[in-house]
Amino acid sequence: MTVSSTIANTVARAIDCSGLSAAPTVLRIKQALTGLSDEHLPLGVVLDSACDRDRIAQSLGGMAGDVRLATDALR
Repeated sequence: MTVSSTIANTVARAIDCSGLSAAPTVLRIKQALTGLSDEHLPLGVVLDSACDRDRIAQSLGGMAGDVRLATDALR
């Protein structure tokens, strides 16, 4: 698999949590991970630039390794 196809696959499996506070973001991520097979990980998650990425990762616990958090700073 090439780097560009890996990036394309991750983007295809991304969810946009922009505008959500920490609690609904964590819930949305957990919902998205439910039923997602390991071969489709990691799940990309777009967060508001003001969102505390460390808090989100800590709240996800063991699931944190299954996601790639990114901010919407380029919007």
